[in-house]
Amino acid sequence: MISLVELNEKNWMDFAGLSVKESQEHFLADNIGIIARGYVYRSSGARVIGIVDDELAVGLAMIRDMDEEPACYEIQQFMIDRRYQGKGYGTQALKILLSELEKTHKYDCVEVCVKMADVAALHVYKKLGFADTGYIDEDVPDSFNLMYNFKKNEDKVSISEVEDPVEKQKITRLILEALPEWFGLPDSREDYITESSKRPFFAAYCEGQPIGFVYLDETGKDTVELYVMGILKEYHRQGIGRRLVEKAKELAKRKGYSFIQVKTVQMGKYKEYDDTNCFYLSLGFKEFEIFPTLWDEWNPCQVYVMGL
Repeated sequence: MISLVELNEKNWMDFAGLSVKESQEHFLADNIGIIARGYVYRSSGARVIGIVDDELAVGLAMIRDMDEEPACYEIQQFMIDRRYQGKGYGTQALKILLSELEKTHKYDCVEVCVKMADVAALHVYKKLGFADTGYIDEDVPDSFNLMYNFKKNEDKVSISEVEDPVEKQKITRLILEALPEWFGLPDSREDYITESSKRPFFAAYCEGQPIGFVYLDETGKDTVELYVMGILKEYHRQGIGRRLVEKAKELAKRKGYSFIQVKTVQMGKYKEYDDTNCFYLSLGFKEFEIFPTLWDEWNPCQVYVMGL
């Protein structure tokens, strides 16, 4: 069965000696060079990955993080040894690699540069959904630039109101315990979990699994508060928080509230909360007031408000 393994000091020689057919040699770098390149670029997220059939080394791949636009994973090497070509190993391994990369939720796409004359490789990539971007790199004018786009998480994510008190607490616990940077105080976290059962509550689900939530609290006859919101870190910056807030606003309007507010730690104290402040400002919240000692002197409370 085909699977992927990380290279280490015990197995790297098994992959270093793999090679392609003579007619393919000018399409790819040799594996020793790729293993060395992976080490040199390890600070840029480079990984050299072995392809095995059970425990037999049959191929090698290298991927690297590319943060310049379009930010993506780049496949810098993908090869199957000449002895094992024509068995479907390349297609199987590439499917597994794409699936593993998608699970990280770091980038929306994977890029690869393929020689125009490498017909076999082009066939495999295009069969799995890679498409020609039309871009020709002047440094490699004899190559196609292919791109594979993951299905965006926003297409997989649904937002639902939750009525069951037990389910509210279960979701709140799951999310908050995964976010110690924001909810690291056990007593406060347990209070949030307990209170969730009594409040209007929305949850975000990705393929049926809860990945975030928000719940509300009435602070006056005209004002409701985004009391607690949390989203698993791997789903940050994907528009899920915005969608949760929109659902909360819709409910608040239906119930006749005129304002919605939210509290967080004042900008400039902690990076995590600076990100939170920027998120609320991006939604249209306005700075209302700072309460320096509402929580404690190390966590001055910033209140934001928005008209509905």
